[in-house]
Amino acid sequence: MDRGLISLKFAMLRNSSAGMRKAGWVVGALLVAATWAAAALAADDGVRHSTLTLVFAMWAVGAMLGPVIMSGAGVLRPDYFTLLPVTRAALGRGLLVSVFVGVAAAYVLAALLAGTWHAVALSPATAVLAVVGAALTWIFVITLSRLTYGALGAAMRSKLGIEIAGVQFGIMFAMMFTGWIVVSVAVQSVPVLLREGLPAGPITTVLDAVPTSWGLLAIEAGAAGRIGTAVAWLVALAALDAVMVVATVLLLVPRSQRITARRGRPRSVRLVAGRGLLPATPTGAVIGKEMRQWRRDPWRALESSTGLWSGAIIGLFALLAGYTAPLAAFSGVIVALMLGLAGCNLYGQDGSAVWQNVVGESADSVRADVRGRQWAMALIFLPRAVVVSVVFLVLGGAWWAAPYVLALVPAAIGAAAGAAVLVSAVGVSPGVDPRRRVGPNDANGNIAIHVWASMVMMAVGLAPTAAMIVWSAVSGSPWVVVATAVVGVANGFAAAWLFGRIAIGYLRTRMVDVFSRIRYGRIFRDAGTGVLDWLETRTLAGEVQMHKQKQEERDRKLERSGADR
Repeated sequence: MDRGLISLKFAMLRNSSAGMRKAGWVVGALLVAATWAAAALAADDGVRHSTLTLVFAMWAVGAMLGPVIMSGAGVLRPDYFTLLPVTRAALGRGLLVSVFVGVAAAYVLAALLAGTWHAVALSPATAVLAVVGAALTWIFVITLSRLTYGALGAAMRSKLGIEIAGVQFGIMFAMMFTGWIVVSVAVQSVPVLLREGLPAGPITTVLDAVPTSWGLLAIEAGAAGRIGTAVAWLVALAALDAVMVVATVLLLVPRSQRITARRGRPRSVRLVAGRGLLPATPTGAVIGKEMRQWRRDPWRALESSTGLWSGAIIGLFALLAGYTAPLAAFSGVIVALMLGLAGCNLYGQDGSAVWQNVVGESADSVRADVRGRQWAMALIFLPRAVVVSVVFLVLGGAWWAAPYVLALVPAAIGAAAGAAVLVSAVGVSPGVDPRRRVGPNDANGNIAIHVWASMVMMAVGLAPTAAMIVWSAVSGSPWVVVATAVVGVANGFAAAWLFGRIAIGYLRTRMVDVFSRIRYGRIFRDAGTGVLDWLETRTLAGEVQMHKQKQEERDRKLERSGADR
């Protein structure tokens, strides 16, 4: 069975993007070469120890984040084998074994074998300890990677799991937006690291305690003649591997859970309507429904959590870089702008439930739906943006930026809420219907053009506030600074109203088209010639082209398999 699962995994990888896989191979090879170079270029044994403990820990972190960021490409899921007569233990073992066979796992092992350089430099006889330690560390890292991905899938039913996933995606977006800060600091720090190593203190203590460093500690103990200590480190690592393997096998194939009915008093109308805080109007009803969906839908909750952590991690990067520390005060603005990306496909995320909008459509229902979605997005993201702004204003001490942050946060929230609802209406892209979602990216379809359109609209919507900030920076007048904050608040309301008004005008005549794109992947009318029609046509053409390419790829694979037979 293990061989069959391995073959199935490679079949899945062959059907994934070949360009992404080849790029991953190149990047992985460069990282392995960099790991060996760090071991070879370290100034002395102490520097090599601290450098390798840091690098090996980074490999473990990368193994944890990689499958999540890549949405588990090539990772087998136990759901695929539900109907097969296979025991939990056999299936879990096969799923875990399949992870150890592949290019990525080979790269991890090649990087961990860099510890043999350290062993040879200390005492060539300890090379055996280095190889055994690298193998045990490899088992730990690969098992940890699969355990993290499996735990994330299971934890997506809980708030804690969603926050963990939000941190991981937040790191990914932070690296995409401000990776240059990390790269510049790393380039400056690498020569110092290879020459002096890490400074003694809590950092080195923590790195030595991480299991990825236990193999190095065994090497050093063996070189010092403490064979018993060296063997103890390896035995401890082997015991940890055994625990990790057992835990991973059990987690990969969870037991089915019995569904129990909710106990207690039924929900009152007042509670469902927002505890009386929301207006008793159609707009208030949409606000309540959307806020519950942002909290309860795992994919919406993941997007809101990702927005929060993206801003927080970008602010942290800015603080750590030193010369960019004043920019950390604007981290809350990043959280606000992430709203435009998180909500740029709201109607597509609703899936076939958009049918309710069509059935209940009236003269005012479209307006209530658009405005309710905007208010809900603002109520979800504004408190998060404010908290992040306050925290990094205090940590960075850049109090001069407070008026500008006060102007930019509401302006960005309004522009993002307006751009998101407009782009999601015009360029609806159906992903997997809510009842069939499994992976972290199932909720969205092909939204590449949505992201760019939303970013352009947010830039246009923020133009008045940006102009006021430039004016206040040039003039230096305190009255202009105060006026900037006032304009920012007004700008937020105006941008949300304008983009929302355009979305309302579009949806009043095309709500049926939105549903037909989700349900049938086409529009049963001739396309117009306006800007919105162009965006609608482009997104629909992208959907059609994507499905066409997938079908052509499947046909080619079937032809090749038929020829092989």
